[in-house]
Amino acid sequence: MTGVRAAFRGRGISLAMKTFGIGFAARCGVDRIRTVHHPANTAAIEMNRRLGYVDAPEQGG
Repeated sequence: MTGVRAAFRGRGISLAMKTFGIGFAARCGVDRIRTVHHPANTAAIEMNRRLGYVDAPEQGG
């Protein structure tokens, strides 16, 4: 999970944190990473898409 204070947004900090975390997970042998975001946070959604994240299939009830 990443979060950047408003005054520091738009500088690529969240992307750097997320890619660092992905690299760390890979070094630890993790083969699957999940992410969550608020549905109105279009910047986070776009960043996740650029990194290759896809929506999970809908869960039936």
